[in-house]
Amino acid sequence: MRGLICALSLLAGAAMAQDYVEVDGPLSDDAFYDLVSCRAAPGQPCRFDRVRWSPDRARGLRIGFAAVDPAYPGELAGHLDRALDLAISSINGIGADLALVRVAKSEEADIRIHLVAFGDGDVLIGTGEPAIDGEILGAALVHVWWDVDGHLTQGIVVMADDIPLPDAYPVLLEEITQGLGLLTDIRAEYYESRSVFSEDSNSVTKHGEQDIMAIRRHYPPQAEP
Repeated sequence: MRGLICALSLLAGAAMAQDYVEVDGPLSDDAFYDLVSCRAAPGQPCRFDRVRWSPDRARGLRIGFAAVDPAYPGELAGHLDRALDLAISSINGIGADLALVRVAKSEEADIRIHLVAFGDGDVLIGTGEPAIDGEILGAALVHVWWDVDGHLTQGIVVMADDIPLPDAYPVLLEEITQGLGLLTDIRAEYYESRSVFSEDSNSVTKHGEQDIMAIRRHYPPQAEP
């Protein structure tokens, strides 16, 4: 039986060296894709192998909330509930060979979203997910596993309880996008208003042109018959 052999944990909105690549300005499409998909700095080779959901799973990728911590702010939880539907619609409309399907809390999900009573900078404890206990939470966190074929097998998204309401949807959109296997952020002023992968901005409410390009490269549309 093939086990979970790799895991990568990334924090949104935290200045951890392994989370992002800093660049001076706009990138070519090739350089942008290599950065977000395999952490390659411009002109440099990939730092890890690309990972993605297998075609069969990607075409019906199940995503939903885990049980919500009773101490999580109700207004923020309601905002994120609506934000999930918007994020799914946005990603499904890109035209990649990818279809996200929302499932109920009681159903099995490929990507589980946890709303936890921890804020930005807190150490996660007692989450019920041993892989993330001990991690320092930023605005959010995504943790994924993949197998020896580079196919993702499971994803966890954790959302802090002190995310400002205007940031909730952009943060969730970024975390779900990274849960597709595009795991690296970009630090560059140019991308702060242009990409969900911006390390220093939570203001981007829709995928930019190069975000869409990267998702479509990662999950190439099937040719028309």
